[in-house]
This record gives sequence, structure tokens and C-alpha cells, in this order.
Amino acid sequence: MISNKLRPALILLLLSLLADWFSIPMLYGLQYHFSSVFIILALYLVGGRAAILISALVAWSNYFLLEMPLFNSGIVIVEAVVLAAVARVRKGSVFLFDLCFWFAAGMGTLIGWYLFTGTAFHGDVMLHVFGYSVNGAGNALAAEIVLTYLPILPWSFVQRQYKPIPLQQILIHLAISGLVFPFICFMIVTGISQNHMINLRAHQMAESTSNTIKEQLKSWGAMEYRALELQDIIQLGKLDAMVDHSAFPSARVVVSNDNGDILADSSGAAEPKWDWRTGGTIYQYDDSLYLWLPAERQFIEPSVWREAFYLYESTVDGGTGIRISVKIPVSLLLADAEGIYTLDFVLILLYILLVLSTANGISRFIVHFLVKLTHETTGLPDKMNAHFDISVQNSHIMEFDKLHENFRQMALKLKAMFAEAVHMNAVLKEQADQIKQSEIRFQQLAFTDALTNIPNRLYFHSCLKELLEQPHAYGALLFMDLNQFKRINDTHGHEAGDALLQHAALLLTQAAGEGTVCRLGGDEFVIILPAAGSQEIERTAAHILERFKEPLAYQGLLLQPRTSIGIARFPSDADRPEELLNLADQAMYRAKQRGSGIEWHRDPDREREGRT
Repeated sequence: MISNKLRPALILLLLSLLADWFSIPMLYGLQYHFSSVFIILALYLVGGRAAILISALVAWSNYFLLEMPLFNSGIVIVEAVVLAAVARVRKGSVFLFDLCFWFAAGMGTLIGWYLFTGTAFHGDVMLHVFGYSVNGAGNALAAEIVLTYLPILPWSFVQRQYKPIPLQQILIHLAISGLVFPFICFMIVTGISQNHMINLRAHQMAESTSNTIKEQLKSWGAMEYRALELQDIIQLGKLDAMVDHSAFPSARVVVSNDNGDILADSSGAAEPKWDWRTGGTIYQYDDSLYLWLPAERQFIEPSVWREAFYLYESTVDGGTGIRISVKIPVSLLLADAEGIYTLDFVLILLYILLVLSTANGISRFIVHFLVKLTHETTGLPDKMNAHFDISVQNSHIMEFDKLHENFRQMALKLKAMFAEAVHMNAVLKEQADQIKQSEIRFQQLAFTDALTNIPNRLYFHSCLKELLEQPHAYGALLFMDLNQFKRINDTHGHEAGDALLQHAALLLTQAAGEGTVCRLGGDEFVIILPAAGSQEIERTAAHILERFKEPLAYQGLLLQPRTSIGIARFPSDADRPEELLNLADQAMYRAKQRGSGIEWHRDPDREREGRT
């Protein structure tokens, strides 16, 4: 007999271990474990002692190998011992016994938490208790269904488990499995989707905050960065104000240098160094976003996530050595989801109790009614997705009609839960899309000159750098400003000067053709002409001078724009953005001094004459 049970015991042990190694994550800190399914099967197939031994090995693996919290590891032993003791004293439904066990274990956990901490129950404690109760009840139901309906294995001890199935038990299995299993699958799928949406939301929130600070830092000059490097009090105060203004509630924004010295901290913590990597386990989602989990174990798994946080890191361009870190508590993003998940678990437990209390009142005279009910509830989850409702029938028996109505109400409730969860996911997706659109709009504003509505200096540097990095790239850079612009500003006012700048931007855009027109600031403009030969460059420059003959009528005045153009070509003149811009600027000043209108850094005609 012992050798006859050794092989199935080893198989059930292996399945129990694998079930927890491949548990399915739902929401953060909550996973669906299947090990108790095989422990319960071992209890009824190979005996209580073997089941307790298997549960002890599973608990050891969970605690020492999978590093689960104490509750998650030890509860499997407690469950096996309690069910083994109950099974020796009284025969009955393993699902009902296990449901009572989880009710007692859940209440004991809640009361123990209150007595130990003296505080009200946290959201993670409630979520853990009700989530594991649904997990345990679902596993017990699955084990009971296997024991009841699948006595097909060739082993003799399995065949002895087979006995006629009570009709009432069939009804209970049908009612609860049609509710519990689709609900568990739905919660698993929704949890995975929620995790992805929370990761995306954390990345978007942190990236938006970091980009806001970066854009403000771009307006600083070399002297301001030098003062910041020397940790000037006034400059540090400006940085602190910038960080405090950019940080959103509950988040922490830290600006540090290459040595890890904290330059600004939105939390106000008096820490000289910024080192968030110690004391925990770090998971990297992408180049910038990390998840930090505390290394110490908690009593329950969701409590770990109360201290967890996302960390987004980015550096400021330009070789400043400044690093921006945005720390977002995971609890900030999980607050709403925890409450909804807890409510869902409570409702499903209440529905299970409702089904049990109703089904126990059904008598043997329900065969005909059960056939109709079975026909209607087959494939119930798919039917609910197709907006199916259980029809109302009058059986002339009050208990039957009440049971039928209970099924109908449960179907409606579950459909409402599905609809609510789908709506919540849709809202989160819409919020994520809005954040993405806001970031796109912010980027557009960052690269556009507010006065002339053409690309600004930031876009110019980015565009020219990208162009010069391309292999075999050639073309020209045209640098120009408005002659006597200061006199027009002083004589007719800044509004007239702004109008003249807008007029000049329009003329340049019309004359540039395929070129890119940018305003560097003040009255300085540049045009990037990619893949342009000497003749095309000359035509464009001449076209610009021709268009600048068009005066601007402004408040009864005729403002005549004039410009001087300096031309530098790449890569023959220079292949670096700064050098190319400097050469074009020098050529422009020579054109202004000579009054020639157009001046090349190196005249292509002279180059050809020299070669001939």
C-alpha cells in the first residue's frame, strides 16, 4: 500500500512545488497560487500525513527558495493540518471546510493585526486577507471538482474514491464554479493589465516632471552653472524653488551632481548624498525607470509594496553633470486599485456564501428545474459577454423561483463588475493618452519660437546636429540678421520691432524653399539647406534679398526690412555645429561691413579659379 501511494505522492509534491514557482501575478503584492489544489488532492488520495509532509516541503521552498513572506509560506501547512484534522472527524465537502478555514484565518489575521498594531486595518491587509480567501476557496473548489468528477486514473486507490454524486453537490459546483473561475481569470487578466498601466503612468508622470526641470535649466548660462558647481547659496535656492514648483504631491524630486551630492530635494530631507539603491532589490523596466523593493521580509506580501517606489533618472544635456531623480511611491498609484480589488473580493465571497445558503435548501424534486437551469447557465461567462440575461421563469415552487432569481442576480452583478472593471481600464487608458498628448504638445512648444511661430534655437541645434551626424551629408548654413533693427525698435517701439520680426520670418520661410528656417534670438535667423549645391545656395540667398524688398505696413508706417547673409558650407567649411554656426556668423558680419548683402565663408567661384 505504501509503495502504491509513493508514486502519486511524489507527483503531487512536484506539482505543488511547481504551482508556487509558477504562480500568476495579479495586482502588485498579490499572486494567485495553485499549490493548495494538489495538497488537498494529496490529503484525500494519499492520506493526511503525506499531505502535511508535502505542505511542509512546499512551505520550506516558499520561504527559503522563493523568499515569500512568513504568512504566504506558513499558511499552506496550517491549511493542510486543519483540513486533515477535519477530514478524520467528519466527512463532507472539502470546499465548505476550506471556506470555513479561510474565513477563520482571515478574521484571525485581521484581529491579530489590530491587536498587534493597535491601528485600523490597512488597505494591503484587507486586500491580502480577502484575496487569499478567494484564492484558497477557488483552489478547494478545483480540488473538490477533480475528486468528484475525474475518477478516471487507473490507480486502485483513486477508483475507491468514486461514489454516486449527490444532486445538491452538483448544483453547488455548477453555481459556484460558474461564478468563481471566470472571476479569478478576469482578476488575473485585469491585474496584469493594471500592472502595465501603472508602470506606464509612473514613467509618464516622472518623465514629465524631469523634462519640466530640464527645460528651465536650459535657460541658465555658464556663470549660473559655475555658481551651482560651487554650491552658491543663492543658486541652490533658485534650484530648490524650481524643484519644489515642479514636483507633484507625494513624489520626491532630487537634483544631484556626478559625485552624488544633493543640490536640491523637494522633500527637504537633510541628506548630503543621494543613494537610493541601498537596502532593497532593484528591477529595471527601461533605461530610465527602476522599481525598488525593500529587502527585509514582511509578514504579508502586499505590505512590501507600501515601502516600494519607482525611481526615474535622467541627466541634463550639455556636460553639466547634473542628474534629476524622480521618486514615486508605488502606494500612490495603487491606492484606487487596492480599494476596487478588495471590494471585488468581498463581493465574490458574499456571492459564494449566498450560493451555498441557497443551494442547501434545494430538495430532490429539483431535477426538472435543474436541467433547465443547467441549460441556461452553460457557458455563462461567454453569454454574459454577449449581453445574455437569465430569463425569468415561473416554476410554481417558491424555492425554485428564488434560486433561479439568485442566479439571475449573480449574473447581473458579475456582468456589472466586468463592466466596471472595463470602464476603469478605459479611464486609465484615456488618462494615459491625455498625458501623452500633453507631452507631445509640450515638446512642440519647447521647439517653437513664441513670437514668430517658427523653429527656435533649441530645434536648430538638434536639427543641425542630427544632419551633420548623417554619413555623406552636405549643404549650407545661412546666417542673417536685420540691418538697423535696433534703430527701428528705438524709434517706433518694441511692438513695431516684433511685427518686423514676424514679417521677416514669413519672408524667409517663403524664400527658403526646402530649407529649414529658425530664429536664434533677437533679430538673428538661420536657414539650414541640406543637400544643396552652390547654385541652389546662391539662388536661395538672392531670393531672400529679393523678398526682403517687400516693406511692412505697420500703423501708417512703411518698415523696410534689410538683411545681410553669411554662408558656410558643410562639410567643406566645417563639420561641427558650433564651428559651422560661428563661420556663418563671421561671414554675415563681413557682408554687413562691405555692404555686399551676401558673403561666403569661402567663395566657391574663387575656389574654382584657384583649381583652374
